[in-house]
Amino acid sequence: MGSLPRKSLGRRARPVGIALLAAAAIGLLVTGCGRSAPGVTPGVGVTKYAVGERPELPEVAGTTLAGGQLAVADFAGSVAVLNSWASWCAPCVEEMPELIAASASTAGPDVVFVGLNVKDDPDKAREFAKQQQIPYESIMDPAGATLATLPDVPPGSLPSTLVIDRTGLIAARIIGPIPPGVLPGIVEAVAAE
Repeated sequence: MGSLPRKSLGRRARPVGIALLAAAAIGLLVTGCGRSAPGVTPGVGVTKYAVGERPELPEVAGTTLAGGQLAVADFAGSVAVLNSWASWCAPCVEEMPELIAASASTAGPDVVFVGLNVKDDPDKAREFAKQQQIPYESIMDPAGATLATLPDVPPGSLPSTLVIDRTGLIAARIIGPIPPGVLPGIVEAVAAE
């Protein structure tokens, strides 16, 4: 058995290497900022949970960008929308107008929006929130520790959005940018339960 000349192996290896690099690049584009590799992420997109099958939201609390204290549990009895974001995350920046519009059309005494600012520089996050005119407060999660505790949300998944029902259970989950026009309908359906 002879071996192939080195030059021949190099030619054969290049297409495979290029294909692997292309697949990795596509995986990063599809999954967004800091998300796990394809196949590890339990469903990028919208997931709705039936009543009786909803995971419980763990404690989400901490210091806000404004310096106060906030806990999602403070809004028990209301529908809460929890959006995880960072100023450095391009898909987060892309989805922000959709999120702000959904907040304007659905927020009220029975529906609240809360941000979870993940692995971000506080000054850059505050500047971003000011520029975007985000109308709700965000809890800082500098190490991503809180994000890592969210059920069915892979650690580092940015952006990600949870719609929490009045009892503190997760009614819907969106991994990746919010599809246009989808969030208000989900929030209204959960609020009507």
